[in-house]
Amino acid sequence: MTVHSCASRPAIERAAEALRAGTPVLVVHGADDLSVADVVLAAAHATPHWTAWLVRFTSGLVCAALPARRAAELDLPTMARDDDSDVDAPTFAVAVDAASGIGTGISAIDRARTARVLASDSSRPSDLVRPGHLLPVKVAGSGVLKRRGSAEAAVDLCDIAGLSPVGLTAVLLGDDGELLQEPELSAFAQKHHLPMVHIDSVVHHRLFHGDGRRKRVMLVQNRLERPGVRIRAVDFEDQLTGARHTVFIGTSAPAVDSLVYVVTECVHRDPLRASRCGCRVEFDRCRERIAAHGGVIVYLRPPITSAPRFSVPQPELVTGCITAMLVELGFTTVTLADFARSMQMTSLCDLVVSGPAATSQPCTLSAAAP
Repeated sequence: MTVHSCASRPAIERAAEALRAGTPVLVVHGADDLSVADVVLAAAHATPHWTAWLVRFTSGLVCAALPARRAAELDLPTMARDDDSDVDAPTFAVAVDAASGIGTGISAIDRARTARVLASDSSRPSDLVRPGHLLPVKVAGSGVLKRRGSAEAAVDLCDIAGLSPVGLTAVLLGDDGELLQEPELSAFAQKHHLPMVHIDSVVHHRLFHGDGRRKRVMLVQNRLERPGVRIRAVDFEDQLTGARHTVFIGTSAPAVDSLVYVVTECVHRDPLRASRCGCRVEFDRCRERIAAHGGVIVYLRPPITSAPRFSVPQPELVTGCITAMLVELGFTTVTLADFARSMQMTSLCDLVVSGPAATSQPCTLSAAAP
């Protein structure tokens, strides 16, 4: 058995604290032998001092990452694309300046002012002039779960910090004009007292903990499954996929090291209602088992038809959802009855997970893992 604590959370919390304080964060992505670090500032708290600092230590090409829906509200037209351009590349809008309160638009004072205008909920298209000196980047609503880029990470981190989801970004460079690599990158962060966060940690936080505004899962109903049966049924809504899942608990309170069966709704849909489905027999066996001996059934349903598409692998989406539901219910240690599923769930947070014991009986519903 291995203890899996959330190693990503401290880095995310330090980054969120820095953004709320108006100070920079370094977001790192790429392989170890060629990493790229971007400086990220919360646009809502942009100051001339830190904007000038950002320009000094980066390429100087300062972008303002913001959700695509907000860019549409501010009437920020997309730059022209070539027909053969990379569809996964960032979507740049026409550069902007604040319509008032600035000089030429290029100074740190002016760009900080423009950043705050972009981040303000009260701003309207007339509050900006086009073209200008700050380059907006449109980000899909799924953020790093759609594209693992610095713009997406900037928006997601601002969201997690509870700020307006607009972030200033620029690529960090060394004195020689090249990308700053390790060990110089860590030395730079230490010298300037900057938190560093890898983009994989942002992805992990979105999968397991949510986007800052909402948890990964929301409890929607807690009920006894039926009178006279010691099974509690708890319904959750997955905030990423819109799916409605149910966790059946065979005891009144979470037990230590509970046995967990993870099953997926088959093509005949809910076995509780499909009396002619072969899955109903197996599901009833599992229910009888957890009612008599304790344990949990995590019953997964498919995403809603309008759910967004993500670039992260499906097993990672499912693992994050299962973990979030179990943690929300107060579980800290579980044993997965399905060996294949336990092998998938090897990178969890806030949960101790082990594989099935030799004597455990899997619940074999005729459904493939999602």
